[in-house]
Amino acid sequence: MGLAVSCVSPNLNNNDMDTEHLTYFSYDHHNSMSQSGEKYDVSYTEDGRIHVVIDEGAPQEKEFYLSDSVIFDELLTIVKTYKTDKYKERYKPWAHITDGDSWSLYYKYDSKRSISSGGYMAWPGNYREMRSALSEYFQKWRNHKEGVLTMDYFKFTSKNNKGRDMVFTLERGEKEATMTIQDAERGIDKTLNVSNDVMQKLQERANSVNLKDKGYDYITEEEDATRSTYFVRYNTGDSISGVTCHTKYPSHKVRGIINFFSPWLEE
Repeated sequence: MGLAVSCVSPNLNNNDMDTEHLTYFSYDHHNSMSQSGEKYDVSYTEDGRIHVVIDEGAPQEKEFYLSDSVIFDELLTIVKTYKTDKYKERYKPWAHITDGDSWSLYYKYDSKRSISSGGYMAWPGNYREMRSALSEYFQKWRNHKEGVLTMDYFKFTSKNNKGRDMVFTLERGEKEATMTIQDAERGIDKTLNVSNDVMQKLQERANSVNLKDKGYDYITEEEDATRSTYFVRYNTGDSISGVTCHTKYPSHKVRGIINFFSPWLEE
């Protein structure tokens, strides 16, 4: 996400700003060496729902939908308390530092006004207090149970021109999940029932390999390329899909999914 200069529309006066409401909020803090940190993202969907992502290190990501805008009202209170609209656009360290902490904060109002700030190993004076307040606030949402996205169906295919086709599916059932395993090269084609808990473990694996991140997806037209596709449907009816190709080394996504299903391939 690029950082833009924080500004106030000339059409807004102080009274207008007092009645503004948040429509988007994103905060990210992570360490480049340990990959630890947290990310909070709250946004409206096209159908009017509020989409919330709490990511404090895969696979502990939590994603759910809300119908009540109270979360934006409460985030606005934090924004005002710590005067984050006064933050500079960018904070830089006084010396060159590698493998440190980066952070970014971005939010938008219904007036179209937006605030953006961030830094690397440098922050405003009250940053620690603001970060702590956000962590404490999202604590109450970590156990939220309504509208939580849970995986109901998953399909992965991997095909190339050498006949090394693989297909894995997993579908949640009322009592058990149904898994299909196909590996053309090894002559494996079987269907088996597994615990629905396996579905949750697959969702955690999908989170750990950033399945929803399209930045990892790429296409190549080379003849010996392997083309892998995936499709996920959630209990809410929402879905994600993607395709990634490789000629020699499979992507982090592909390796993660194949490794997940490997125990059943070996059975």
